[in-house]
Amino acid sequence: MEKHSKRAKGRVAVGLLTAALYLLSAQNSRNLYSQNTQAAAFTWADAEKLEALPKDDIFFTNNEAQFILRIPKALPSDVQTELPVFPEGVAFNSSKKSDYITKDGSAGTEVDLWFTFRQTGSFTFPPLVIYVKGRRYPVKFRSVEVYENPRTINPRLIIVFDSGETISADAKKTPAITLESDKAARFTVYLQYALQAQQFAWNIPKDSIFTEIKRFAEKNEARRPSEFTTEKIPISYFEWIPFATGPASLPEIRMMVTAYSGRSVYLTSPECAVTVVPQKKEAPSVNAGQKEPVYAYAFTEDAAANKAKDKKTYTPFDCAEIARLRSEERRAFLGLPKIRAKRIQAESAAGIRTAASETNYCFVLIVLSANALLIILALTFAGLKKRFEAAVIGVAALCLFFLSALLSNAALKRYGVVVGGEISPIPEDSAITKSAVNGGSRVQIKQETQDWYYIVYNENGGWIKKENLALIK
Repeated sequence: MEKHSKRAKGRVAVGLLTAALYLLSAQNSRNLYSQNTQAAAFTWADAEKLEALPKDDIFFTNNEAQFILRIPKALPSDVQTELPVFPEGVAFNSSKKSDYITKDGSAGTEVDLWFTFRQTGSFTFPPLVIYVKGRRYPVKFRSVEVYENPRTINPRLIIVFDSGETISADAKKTPAITLESDKAARFTVYLQYALQAQQFAWNIPKDSIFTEIKRFAEKNEARRPSEFTTEKIPISYFEWIPFATGPASLPEIRMMVTAYSGRSVYLTSPECAVTVVPQKKEAPSVNAGQKEPVYAYAFTEDAAANKAKDKKTYTPFDCAEIARLRSEERRAFLGLPKIRAKRIQAESAAGIRTAASETNYCFVLIVLSANALLIILALTFAGLKKRFEAAVIGVAALCLFFLSALLSNAALKRYGVVVGGEISPIPEDSAITKSAVNGGSRVQIKQETQDWYYIVYNENGGWIKKENLALIK
């Protein structure tokens, strides 16, 4: 009994000693923390260095945007925030406080704030008010630029002359420039808000010389949608020498580009009022053997050379435009002859031989409706026991039924216009046997895979890459 009593007393003594050591250690930790806190108290000098920083370099409309404020020498329990009145077009979503450890290992607080911008522009917020242990400090926000959401923004084609004039489609009014005849005007074509220029073409203006000096292929490399940039990407550098004075138009430059949304967009030269005036000359000294203008040769070529120069050839842009016009021809309700004539004219201008016309969906529906009406009339007369009338209308309905079947079959077939490229016996790039396809050809689509279409071309079948075929929808 006495031995058990001694053991119990020993255990109690050990427990009391352990508790005493724990309390002493906790007290020392609290004292040490108190000393560190007092030595690193938050001051006005610290507040003046604070700034709420945007998490990303660029913000977009209708996307959540985050600002981050890091407050050293203050615990989250000691920090409160007071939001200002934000500008119109800005919606505050939420905020959060969390622990933050500085580089020197001291404790701090991170305040995260989330917003949604409803409109574009440059935004500067009023100061954010923070309270650290009850003391009030104003903290400024860094100004941000908000851009249109890349998924909805439209690509832009911009022309910048060496003299400084900038021509773009989003100008509030049509820009106007003045050029001198027989004098070279150079400009750069830029692309903005697009991933890449897929195809690029232009027409040579009348009574002028138009030359591409440089192509910036290295700047036009494919980018990912996440790599958004507001930078204007140079595509090509041109020289334009107009000869005839008076009103003129910018050279027609056409581009098919990939937008940030992934869709293909066709761009053309922005509208611009160009006036060509006589070149200002200051007492030029002309040699006896040089009386003709320097560019007189441009108008004295023989007829055969002029004819060859004027002859137009198709481009990928022309093929895609033909596919678009054929799609309109299929869907048009009114003005079908006008649309068909426009398509034929565009094919002729591009040097593409006119192929078969498109089956109009509206016309098919009209024929089907008429057929249904004749069947109803035939059944009605048959019910009234008017056999002759029922027989005549029935025959007409039968003929119209066969016509409807033919038209419906033609309307359900899928067609496309070949942009260029080759057809292969198998849907693989590694196929050894391939044959070229003439651009501008209208072909029927029989099958498709992820990247290929199986088409019928000149009564032969083969596979063609989807990127080389413009669909007729």
